Amino acid sequence: MNIDLLLRNGQVVFPYGGTIKADIGVSKGKIVGIYENTKELKADKVIDVGGKSVLPGMIDSHTHIGLGSNIENEYESESQSAAVGGVTTMMSYTNCRDSYDDHYRTEKKVGEEKSIIDFALHFGFMNNIHLKEIHHYIEELGVSSFKFFMNFRGEEGKYLGVEGIDDGYMFDLFVALSHYPESCAAVHAENIEVGWRLRDRLIAEGRDDLMAWTESKPHFIEVEAIQRALFYAEVAKCSVYIPHVTTKDGLKVMRDYKQRNKAVYCETCPHYLMFHVESGLGSLGKVNPPLRDKSDVEALWQGLADGSIDCVTSDHVARKKEKKIGTIWEASAGFPGLATTLPILLSEGVHKGRFGIERIAQMNVNTAKIFGLYPRKGAISIGSDADFVIVDLNLEKEVRVEDLKSACDYSLFEGQILKGWPVKTIVRGEVVMDNGEITAEPGYGVFVTRSVPKR
Repeated sequence: MNIDLLLRNGQVVFPYGGTIKADIGVSKGKIVGIYENTKELKADKVIDVGGKSVLPGMIDSHTHIGLGSNIENEYESESQSAAVGGVTTMMSYTNCRDSYDDHYRTEKKVGEEKSIIDFALHFGFMNNIHLKEIHHYIEELGVSSFKFFMNFRGEEGKYLGVEGIDDGYMFDLFVALSHYPESCAAVHAENIEVGWRLRDRLIAEGRDDLMAWTESKPHFIEVEAIQRALFYAEVAKCSVYIPHVTTKDGLKVMRDYKQRNKAVYCETCPHYLMFHVESGLGSLGKVNPPLRDKSDVEALWQGLADGSIDCVTSDHVARKKEKKIGTIWEASAGFPGLATTLPILLSEGVHKGRFGIERIAQMNVNTAKIFGLYPRKGAISIGSDADFVIVDLNLEKEVRVEDLKSACDYSLFEGQILKGWPVKTIVRGEVVMDNGEITAEPGYGVFVTRSVPKR
């Protein structure tokens, strides 16, 4: 038997089968074999992994490509940053005021011309046009996950072109998605009406600090909104995903619902695992939802360890540092993270004994299943795409902005020493990152459709 690529001498990480010394065969971009002995096997190309860990290529399901500059620039630069971090598939939240048809075709074309890794889209639901066309998006465009912002209403939504967004709209979205059991509603959970009043009081008091930003969006407005969203989704029998859970109380609500509803999922992000409101970040630490208390940080790590949190995603935004300067009310929210999520999980999770490396593979499978990518993505199994990240668990490196390949000119993690880094990223059998250097040309990435059956 002759194959295209053989990964030899790897410690292959399986989500529920432990870590096994094995070789992996690849042909035509797919995994065709997992072997204990390959002496009789011939391959056009052999990569000796040298005993390093082989994980399934990471899926980052929460990015915002194009918010820093434009999608033409960022599909190129940020896909390279993703590859540095072992990400082989990135999913971007995109918004459009009109029908998504033209917007989808434009972004898909740009991604196919510029990205070096595979990609998919979530559509933000902003008006009744989107509700009316949801069946078309799922059945013909291959997009099966949709973002609903509980905070995009009133004045906050008007400047974005959001119309008629309220709990009734959210419920209608859930009902529409209930006819597609493998689809998913991603809900930004925040009671913005309470937040507005708290914000106005703090501004009137002359507050201009990171703690004021957190106090304008306190933990209870997240907790209440999570509970409300999960309740309506349960009534509608719709799968629901809560991005960026930040609080121990929000996590408690998630646990309660997960005990009786298998179609309830959530994520957190590296910045909520590494920083709290008193970490001294100033306006650089502004993010939505905001950074929380020290006790919340440890609760989130525990949620990752016990499986209450399904996955970790970057919520990547590649805006320049200059956009973070000014009053806390004027500074832009969010920051980059595509390249650093996996190193943080390895360094702060695996090496500090919070969980084993298999847990990272489990999170990846979770992401793939939640968003309709499995088994094509997220798994090391025969027939799956040959997406891998080879990790040197003993490699210690300082986070340097210039190494991250992003168009963004800063990182919250700059200067930190992290142990455990990707040294090779492989997408559909082709090496796209080798020891920190990009080896693929723009346009290698493909759009991943996720058409799902109707009930």
